[in-house]
This record gives sequence, C-alpha cells and structure tokens, in this order.
Amino acid sequence: MKRIKPTRLLLSRMPDLAATQNALAAALVDNDDAQGAIALIDATQDIANARVAIYRNNILSNARNALAASFPIVVKIVGAEFFGTLARAYCASHPSSSGDLNEFGEQFAEFIDSFAHTQALPYLADVARVEWLTHRARYAADHPPIDMQAVASITCEHYERLIMDVHPSVAILASRYPVYRIWEVHQDDYVGEVAVDLWSGAESVVVYRRQFHTDVAPLTAAEYVLLGEAARKQPLGHALQLAFETDAAFDFSASLERWISAEIVVGLRTQ
Repeated sequence: MKRIKPTRLLLSRMPDLAATQNALAAALVDNDDAQGAIALIDATQDIANARVAIYRNNILSNARNALAASFPIVVKIVGAEFFGTLARAYCASHPSSSGDLNEFGEQFAEFIDSFAHTQALPYLADVARVEWLTHRARYAADHPPIDMQAVASITCEHYERLIMDVHPSVAILASRYPVYRIWEVHQDDYVGEVAVDLWSGAESVVVYRRQFHTDVAPLTAAEYVLLGEAARKQPLGHALQLAFETDAAFDFSASLERWISAEIVVGLRTQ
C-alpha cells in the first residue's frame, strides 16, 4: 500500500494566517468546504483530498465517540448508525471550540430539537438534556457533606431565613415527557418492564453526584420548586411558601432527609 505523506502547505499560495486556519478548519469538518484548503496543499487534487480526509475522519471519529460517551441513551434510542449521522451533522454546525472533548456537546440537545430527522422523537432533546447534566455533574467541584452538628445548632427563629446549599453538581430539569422513566429503563442494570408511555405526563428530575457516582432522581412538582429556589439562594421561608402553594401536602421533612442522605443538600446556614 502506498504511504500517504503528511500534508504540506504551499507557502507561496498561502493567504494570511487567519484565512488559512479557517480554510483548513472548514475542510476538516465538511468535505463540501474543502476546496479552499485543497488549493494550498502541495499535491494533486486527488492526493490532497485523500490527505485532508485522513485528518477529517480522525476528527469526526473522535467527536462522534465523545458525543456517544456523553449521550449513551440517545445512542440506544436512535441506534448507532443514525447517531453517526446525527453526530456528523452536529459537528458540521457546532464544531468544537475547545481542545477538551469533555466540553463538546453542550448544544446537542438544542440541535436535536431543530434537526429535521428527529422531529418524530419530540422527547429526545430532553433526554439529551438530562444526559448532558449528568455528564457535567461528573466534573463538578467537590463539596463535603452537610455538617449536622452545625445544623443542630440553628435555632427556630432562624429557620425562615435559612439558605439551603446544594452540591455543585446538582441540576434540575422539568420536561413535558416522562424523562425519568426513559432514563431509568435505559440503565445497564435495569431489570423490569421496559415499556414507556410517552404520554403519561410531565416529569421533573434532579441530577447529582455523590462522591464518584452520578445519579438521576425524580422530583415532585413541589420538590422541583423548592430546589430551584435553593439553587437561587432564596431564603427557606420563601422557598417553602412557593412549594406549599404548588402542593399543600408537600412533606418537606421527608424530602430534606433524602436530599441530605444523597448529598444533594450540603448545607443549611443563616444569611
């Protein structure tokens, strides 16, 4: 097999550096935009195309693998072949702006929302949003668990003015679709009925990390309101008022106990 030499640019035909970089970047993302870069390569057009294609295929392969690692449930839903098409289209419209592929995919859910060939799967973008929040949670800052001795020292008159601190990994999402159920049945260790009624109603979730393990849990409407207010550093009295307006039967004590155990809530402090 004939060895393809590394690409060499013709300096005599090179425009300014920014234009050259833009031409090469376009060629590496999309073959249809390759002609500007091909003209700069010291080789016949066929050989120049082959050389650029090597780099393009490597970049697209790495980007696709990065997206597949961040969005494994989306891959399961649409299949590996279609996901490859989806990833390629995303790379063309949203090329990576960072050398860290862990940051690649932030706009993937919005892209799915607008992509013509995923319109028959209206829930898919919210599934991708949950997966991106889970991906980001893995790299969030650490935080020690709540200091229960400090909490025990808080007196009753301060309760309404308390600030409830959540772990840096915590994020919440509300969907018109049963996103938690979809996430649950696609876990590798899930055992049970896999059918999902896509019209069973809206669901909200919290994404969090406890030590080294990321997880997703369902939220009631009142819990979603309360955690949202907590994330905005609103006083507990105000947050509880909104939560009880959402659901008068809301059991705050039970929710708080679960959140402290899961290290979702990592602090209660006075303003």
